[in-house]
Amino acid sequence: MAVRQGDPLTTGHGCTSVTTLATSLVQTVKSNGIANAVVGTPTVGHTIGTPPFCVGHASILKQGSTNVKCSGINWGRVADSADGGAMISGSLNVKVNGK
Repeated sequence: MAVRQGDPLTTGHGCTSVTTLATSLVQTVKSNGIANAVVGTPTVGHTIGTPPFCVGHASILKQGSTNVKCSGINWGRVADSADGGAMISGSLNVKVNGK
């Protein structure tokens, strides 16, 4: 499934385990009316570390399709690497590489 701005991901961190993608780098190509997320799309700021030692942090969508692109940038999919975790949800009816 294609991932979009605002879709959730696991972070791989002890302080904040789930966050969402922030504003996509590509605003002109959309799925279900929401901007598609591409490699490099930032996450919403969240905390990293082990409680009670949590500090502010943000990361990016690190992986996407190698052969399907939005505006020339690899398009993100559910299960692609993001932050220290992976994308966990996306469009239910827009698929990238059949996924």
